[in-house]
Amino acid sequence: MGNDPTAGIIAIVVVLALALVLRWVFKPSRRGPIVRPVDAADSPSLGLLTVVESGLERQDALRQRATLQDAGIRSSMSKRRDGRLDVLVFHADVDAARLLLGT
Repeated sequence: MGNDPTAGIIAIVVVLALALVLRWVFKPSRRGPIVRPVDAADSPSLGLLTVVESGLERQDALRQRATLQDAGIRSSMSKRRDGRLDVLVFHADVDAARLLLGT
């Protein structure tokens, strides 16, 4: 028992095997392809949303959204590649939003 190296070798092999298994299980996931945000100015399809105001500074876009919110129209903002913002609303609200914003 005191001079038997087999137990020590087995213990080292088990620890190394556990280390390899744990490293495999907990390794970071591979990164997928880089998906860039859709620029509303270039996109032919924005799903359920339509651009009602385009190329605004942040404060102007927030003011437009506040006006729409006060009227009960849900809206969103989309950042363009040039740093400006677009204000988007659902298709059903486009006419009311444009009338309200004067566009």
